[in-house]
Amino acid sequence: MDNRGSTVLKNRTAGICRAFVLAGFLGVYAATSSAASIAYPDQGPVAPGVTFTNIVESSATDPVPLYGAPTPFATGLDFDPLAFAAVGNAGSSDITDGQLNFAVKGAPGVGLSSISLFEAGDYSLAGAGTAVTRDFAGAIVRVTVTQINGVDVAPISLAPVNASVSFNLIANPGVVQPWSLGLNLNIASQLVALGFSPTQNATGVEVVIDNQMLALSEAGSIAFIDKTDFRISVGTTTVVPEPGTVALLGFGGLMAAVVLFRRRSERA
Repeated sequence: MDNRGSTVLKNRTAGICRAFVLAGFLGVYAATSSAASIAYPDQGPVAPGVTFTNIVESSATDPVPLYGAPTPFATGLDFDPLAFAAVGNAGSSDITDGQLNFAVKGAPGVGLSSISLFEAGDYSLAGAGTAVTRDFAGAIVRVTVTQINGVDVAPISLAPVNASVSFNLIANPGVVQPWSLGLNLNIASQLVALGFSPTQNATGVEVVIDNQMLALSEAGSIAFIDKTDFRISVGTTTVVPEPGTVALLGFGGLMAAVVLFRRRSERA
């Protein structure tokens, strides 16, 4: 092979290598973009003594933020999503997935009895089509108990709860129509079902919430759905010390009274 041919081969090889490098870079960039996450500052304590920590939102389908920064209120967090939506047009479809992770801890004497979720938004279904043109929204909540009565325990995974809504062009046509859904995971009742006593209350939990929205359209139709309100509420209860703890506290109080009586007697 002459020098000219050798130079052409080298240039082609270098071009192919650059193409592979660029493709790899774009692949990594795309994966990073679709799997991005945002961490928010801890919130609370809010009445009657609930703190939210390790608040992180992420998405496998869209840039974040989707939920946006939380605002605390009494035993809860409020989010005001601005870009949590899915849209399908002229036969296209779209899915938007958002995940929210956080931990909840009760102050001394405060138990965590439930985690509730309420979310709402609007949808539009219009054009010429069939019931195939649809909008969906759904949520699932998973809770893991990490602390009982102020004592760290091996993680206890509770049964998840989920809810969803769906609308189609034939049964639910319209523009800017309201939708909402709510669900509740009862921590206290699940612990009792697992064999814990009613006085053994969760005081620390980890929560994972996954949301999905889906819009399906046909050639002559459009489907749109978004989320504009998202709230998390925590049910609380008073942590009652175990009988053994009560007895120990009573004995400690009695001993303190005896010591105090002796000191007063010695001074007299």
